[in-house]
Formats: sequence, C-alpha cells, structure tokens
Amino acid sequence: DGCDQIDKELCTPLPMAKNEAGTIDKQMLRNFLVNDRHDKNRMLCYYAHVPERKNQDYIFIHSLNFLEMEPLTSILDVGYYDYILRTDADALLFPGLLNLAPSGSGWIGAGEYGEEGLTDHLVRHFSETLLGSELGKPLRSATASPSMQSTFYIHTSVFQKFVSTLILATNTLYWRAFDRKEGGREGVCANLGKFLNMADQYENITQQLMGRKCGWPLWMKGVASLYGTRIAADYVLDNLTVTPALDALATSMNSVDRSIYETIQVHLLVTKKIYNEHSPDVNICTMQTETIRRLRSSIARNAGSLKPWSDTLLNAMETISNSTSMVPKTIHHETAAVFLKLFREQHGCNWTHPNELWVDENLTQHDDNTKVVTVESYEAVLKEIEWSNKKAAMFQKDYETKVEYEKEYDSLIHRPIVKETLDKFFCSECAFSLKASCGSRRAYFVKGKHKLPSVAHLYVMKDHPQCVREKAKEKSSVSLDAFCGNCKYLDSEITCSARLTYLMTKYDLEEEDSKESLLENGYCKDPEYVQKARS
Repeated sequence: DGCDQIDKELCTPLPMAKNEAGTIDKQMLRNFLVNDRHDKNRMLCYYAHVPERKNQDYIFIHSLNFLEMEPLTSILDVGYYDYILRTDADALLFPGLLNLAPSGSGWIGAGEYGEEGLTDHLVRHFSETLLGSELGKPLRSATASPSMQSTFYIHTSVFQKFVSTLILATNTLYWRAFDRKEGGREGVCANLGKFLNMADQYENITQQLMGRKCGWPLWMKGVASLYGTRIAADYVLDNLTVTPALDALATSMNSVDRSIYETIQVHLLVTKKIYNEHSPDVNICTMQTETIRRLRSSIARNAGSLKPWSDTLLNAMETISNSTSMVPKTIHHETAAVFLKLFREQHGCNWTHPNELWVDENLTQHDDNTKVVTVESYEAVLKEIEWSNKKAAMFQKDYETKVEYEKEYDSLIHRPIVKETLDKFFCSECAFSLKASCGSRRAYFVKGKHKLPSVAHLYVMKDHPQCVREKAKEKSSVSLDAFCGNCKYLDSEITCSARLTYLMTKYDLEEEDSKESLLENGYCKDPEYVQKARS
C-alpha cells in the first residue's frame, strides 16, 4: 500500500495501450518517453503493476521475474535506454545516479556474499553440474571476480540474456542445490564436502567443507538469487565491473564512507533492522542526542551483531544533532539523516501540535468553552500507544528496556485525551452505518482487529466523523435511577429491560449508554421516580 501511494503521488503510470496485434504499442511508448522528458515540473518516474507468476516458491523471485515481463520487455525493444539499474526495495538512490555512467557490459554492486574461497567454488560446482549444458563455458575462473551483491546496472544489449540466466540459475539452485526430497537431491546439506566430491585440484577445498552444513554465510537457500547473480555475471558479462558505488553499506566490506556524488545506491540490507527492531522512544522529539546515546546502549545489549552498522549510523546522527554548520555530503550522514527523519515521524515530532502528548489538556477549546479533539491528536496518541505496547512485547528478555516501554504505555493510556474522547466525544450510540452503531464498530476493532480496548474508539473516531460529537457530551440531566425495566416500551408488549438487552446486544452498547439513550428520548421512565422528582 505504501508503494502504491508513492507511485500515485510522485510517478506516472506507463501507457499500456495495445495495438491491433494485442501487444503493447511500442511506438506510442517511445513517443511518451521521449516527449515526457521535457516536462520540467514533474519527476520522471514511471510505474506499472506486474502480476506475480503462479507456483513460485522462492520468496524473492518476483523481484526478478518482472524483468522479463511486460512492460519492461517492450521498454527494452523501443531502444530508449542504454543501461538498466535493478535495485532491491530496501535501498536509497543517491546523486551518483546522475553523475556516474556504467561502462562495458555493466556494473554489479560490491559486498560479501559468502565465505571467501569456498562459496565461489560451490557456486561454480553447481553451475557446471546442473546448468553446464544450457549455459556453456564460463567467461572466467570461479574466483576471478570480486565478491558481489545483488544490485546490477546492465547494458541493454545483454540485459535480457543476463536476466534469463539469473532467473534460470536462481530457480535451479533453489530446487536442486539444497536438501529437497523431490529430484533426488536429499542429503546435499548434511555434508557439503562429501557430497561435492570435487576433483583433485579442489581437494583442499573439499577437506575444508567436510562436516559443514548449509547456512549463512557458506551456502544458504534463502539467498539463491545472490548466487544466481554471480552465475549470470560469470557466464554473460564479458566486460564486468564490481563497484562500491552500488550496494553501499550492504556489508562490512562496502561500509566505508564516501561522497554521495560517487554513490548510486545505498542498500539497507542490515541497517534497516535499526528502524524495524530498535527505533528510539518519543524522547527523540525533545532530547535527540541523549536518546541516540541510549539507543546505542540498547543495541549493544540486545543486538551485538548489529553494532558495527548502528555505530556508523548513530555516530553520524550525533554529528547532525550537535552540528551548527553544514555536515559533509557523505552516505553515512545522508543515510543517518533519513533514519533520523523516520524516527521523528514515527512519533509525530513534526505534527502541528508537537507537544500534544505531554500536556494535560490536549483538547482544542471553542469560543463557547466546549472542547473537541483534533485528528492530529488521535493520530499522535495512537502512534505512541501502539508503538510503546509493541516495543514492550519485543523486549521481554531485556527487563530494563521492557519496563521503560511499559511505563510509557501506562502513562499514555491514562492521559486525558484517551479518557476524554471516550467519555465525552465518542458517540457510542450514533449510527456507524445502517446496520451498526459506533459502539459496535469499536467492539469490532477490539475483537476483530485486536486493537487495545483503551484506544479502539480512537480508531473509529479518526476515520468516521459520524462517531464524533461536535461538542463535548454534557452530563445527562436524566438520572439513570429513573430507568424502569418493567415498564412497557412504546406501549407495546416489550418491556424496557428487553429493549435494553436488545440495544446492548444488537449495537454492542454499554448498559449505561443504552439506558441513557432510552431515557433521553422519553422512554422507560419510572412514573414514581418522576413524581418524586417533581415534588
């Protein structure tokens, strides 16, 4: 959904008009690309939705399959582009894309993809034994090319051959180079050295593999496309460059800082875990430097393997936070700036009312002294409550961190904005739809979507204005003690108790709301109570 939103807001759909033969009109496509480049008011960004192929088990295969499907095949045919860059989604594009041009057959990103001197030979062994008849002879020895990652920037003259080789190699390795009952390959991973039984010139390598099993970094099924990239490069690209300008920061060998103008793409292969699993608390809004330092300590305690990447990023963040002058335009600082922006957005630091979570009166006051809750208030409170609850669950084993998040959660759900909206502004008895009340919709969020009962009403109010009172609900002038359960409802044979039960069951209302609704409409009032009140 996020990608769709970016596409629609920033990019233009590619024209997919068909000609009489039922294929994409390539002349129209070329004219569109040539003429559209002169529009200086829009970013030249295009997109198309490509359906996934059926019966594809490898989780990442669609990120390759689309390269040999429409509309990309027609784009290649119109001869508009010289090189095509393929990147994973967890990446940032940098200004080097405008300053650096690949040469020869193409470029591939640098970075570790296995154990040096071992994974190379496993890739070559399986490519020769499983694909030799289809691929022919490799263009270079198994270890001639430097270690590489998965991003490639390939000349269009060899792009289709490169992609078809990559997909063939990926699928073949996935199905036949790892343990699987089908195809007679069971036992590959039990002992790689014994299974390979390499020729005499590989005797030393075979000995090193004895007793080794499949897994990262030696030989891992989950990164079959990474090995497929190596095979495609060695069998198709005769003039290959492996460059740190692609897949920067992806692995330790490609983590050195460099100018953004010498970098095409930063691959957040590991770094994204800092945001996904270890993002800081709401203090990032007001105590940025101190919060970054606490985050550094938390990662050191809970995710030691992430520390080299987090140190790089957090060092740059501290520089940004403490600097009064321009920081250098390097990939460390620019990537840190992106993460810092995401951290702050996660907690609504830049909302119209940035301090709304920390004041006791979060309600906008009208001229007549009534108060309403802004949409920004709903959004900000929901973000914080859900975030702190999720974090507390994630850190069950780290007592110190867990308690910290639980304290934040407890303080948030007891803030006035949560209680005020439920008691005064949430209209439980209002009609959500023709068949449901707002109260029943709230119950659906609790039971059906597993939202926290303390904030479920905020989800309803945020998107459904019919469930929000325009003014704060005043205390009812009718006492609930006036309710008469044995009285008849609307002079029918139905008792008021039966009607009360119906409202509570049908619309999932609280008993108090149901009684109040009946009494305010003039129903079910105890005559004796009314008489006493008058006297």
